[in-house]
Amino acid sequence: MVAPGALSADYSEIIPDDKRRRLLDAAMAVMADHKLETATMDRIAKAAGVTRITLYREFGDRNTLMEAVAAFRLMTFDEQFFAHADLSMNLADVVKRYLVASTGVSKSNPVSRRWAGGGMKFLHAGSLIHRTAAATWRAVLQQYKARGDGQISLKPEDIGLWLIVQQYSLGRLVVETECSDHALSELVGRFVAPAFLAPNPKGEMR
Repeated sequence: MVAPGALSADYSEIIPDDKRRRLLDAAMAVMADHKLETATMDRIAKAAGVTRITLYREFGDRNTLMEAVAAFRLMTFDEQFFAHADLSMNLADVVKRYLVASTGVSKSNPVSRRWAGGGMKFLHAGSLIHRTAAATWRAVLQQYKARGDGQISLKPEDIGLWLIVQQYSLGRLVVETECSDHALSELVGRFVAPAFLAPNPKGEMR
């Protein structure tokens, strides 16, 4: 098993400094107590102990702040997940456990439930949340390649975008249907994780 904390992803676009982290922490705290629509800049600024002007200078507008919060939540989840993940497993199994765990958050966490019920405007290629996912999976794939798994040819940008769309879709599924953890695991195992089974040298799926 790879030692906890071995994943070294570059999240500098999301958290360039401690100030940004404090502001995003405050925004997440406000969102835990309010609907997304009522998590206003005034409330977030008050929770962070800064002025609205500071928030606007840092993020530009509320939509950009909300996108940064979504990316920060993903980054926080990824850090926690991969601090304990067993990267000696094949990539398909890691992806399965990752999606089941992240979707479970959508079921249990009120803020994640609200995100799952929203739109997909933050999930496009090049978005902040996409770049966060790509940073995570760039570090994951580097570890697989470093141990000599030459069958992995996926690009971090591709896997990152694909996975955040899957996370959103599966999150919405569990929120709207309340499907069981077992049913979710079966769904991911049969229809999602196999996409990460690399072909062997003879061109057959492993």
